[in-house]
Amino acid sequence: MRIAILGATGLVGRETMALVARAWPGATLALYASRDQTLDLGGTQHPVQAAARLEDRDAPRGDLAFVALDDDHSKRYVPRLLELGYRVVDKSNTYRQDPKVPLVAAGVNSEQVDESVRLVANPNCTTIPLTLALQPLRKAYGLDGVCVSTYQAVSGAGIAALDRFLETSHHAYERPDRLGLAFVPAEYAGNTVPHSGGTDESGFSSEERKLMYESRKILGMPDLGISVQCCRVAVAVGHYENAWITIERAADLDGIGSLLADGVKAPFVRYLPGASGDGLSAVATVHERDRALVGRLRRDTRDASGRTLCLTIAADNLRLGAATNAVRIGSRWFASKDPQLQA
Repeated sequence: MRIAILGATGLVGRETMALVARAWPGATLALYASRDQTLDLGGTQHPVQAAARLEDRDAPRGDLAFVALDDDHSKRYVPRLLELGYRVVDKSNTYRQDPKVPLVAAGVNSEQVDESVRLVANPNCTTIPLTLALQPLRKAYGLDGVCVSTYQAVSGAGIAALDRFLETSHHAYERPDRLGLAFVPAEYAGNTVPHSGGTDESGFSSEERKLMYESRKILGMPDLGISVQCCRVAVAVGHYENAWITIERAADLDGIGSLLADGVKAPFVRYLPGASGDGLSAVATVHERDRALVGRLRRDTRDASGRTLCLTIAADNLRLGAATNAVRIGSRWFASKDPQLQA
């Protein structure tokens, strides 16, 4: 089995390499990035080729490809990988709203990936954990509307942004400053800032639109009422979401909690009971990287019907929100040796 990883030197690419070793031990890895180089990962040297080599006439064929590139480079290389016989999981935004391409959150709509499918889009890093929490509620009680506020880690902006954040935080915290005047108001270190890139005439950013449109497509609910606000927080890894969810049929909290704790009905979810949210944090996600942590379940007191719930969802954005989901998609074509990575 030959597996290609494009964007292998990035944060998600590196995580994908580790997961591939669990899912398909012994597979031949072909690593690609912007240029020829060597990647030192855990003390092991891995040769990495320039992605442009895939365009050579004698480029080798393969079985499965994970693409962790920006939109422009995905548009360039995904068609070539398909020509070379690969089944492709693309992690960019390029194909997510293409009606011909399944957008899949493993454990939610995995059945869309079968032998007839050769290209699958991997959702955004906030969409995957949110839909994992919403799907069991939708199936059991119906889903009427969702409002979400996200608090997203800096690693979602890439390895360069993360390294700058860590360096800036280190220097700024060297001298105690209760006001935080050592930090730059528009940067991530020591800060909370709007996730405002690509804001359009609607007033919503591209990140917010992704979470709205992708959730509708994955859940098969094109008319779902959903509104989103996104921000970045001074956290390295781990996205955190507060959701107000209105179900169609009122249900008791104990029954909802039991549903979310059921590993069959709510796959890849770890439910933490209790309204206080003990054990539910961004940092907790890097200790349980392949599941969504869901908790702080309580009623929204504004809704006298009892149909609106408050729920918190957190997940490792590099793993569950990206690499883990992609590998689970791949497991629909090629069975995973690790049952935790089988969708």
